[in-house]
Amino acid sequence: MWHHWRRRFHWRTLCPVLFADPLGLLVVMPRAIQPVPQDQVDALPDYYPDITAETKHEDFGLLGASIVALDYGLPFEDAVLRRRNYYQAFTGGPAAEFPR
Repeated sequence: MWHHWRRRFHWRTLCPVLFADPLGLLVVMPRAIQPVPQDQVDALPDYYPDITAETKHEDFGLLGASIVALDYGLPFEDAVLRRRNYYQAFTGGPAAEFPR
């Protein structure tokens, strides 16, 4: 998701992945400051197409001046295939960003 789809859709709320093994069992991200208050998480924009991130404040962190999703991705192969097809249906530029 980070390496391919973020570039295409310009999602700004995903924490960068510094390293991931091919199976996705090991993912290294920069250290983010936690916790982030729920009202700040609720104020983040929604995207279309959407990202696969939790909406609980425990799953977000502060990286520099930005709030980023730390818990995103897909747990099962069938979910990956469905989401890949969903994302491939979109052509063109960045995702639409809507305030909540």
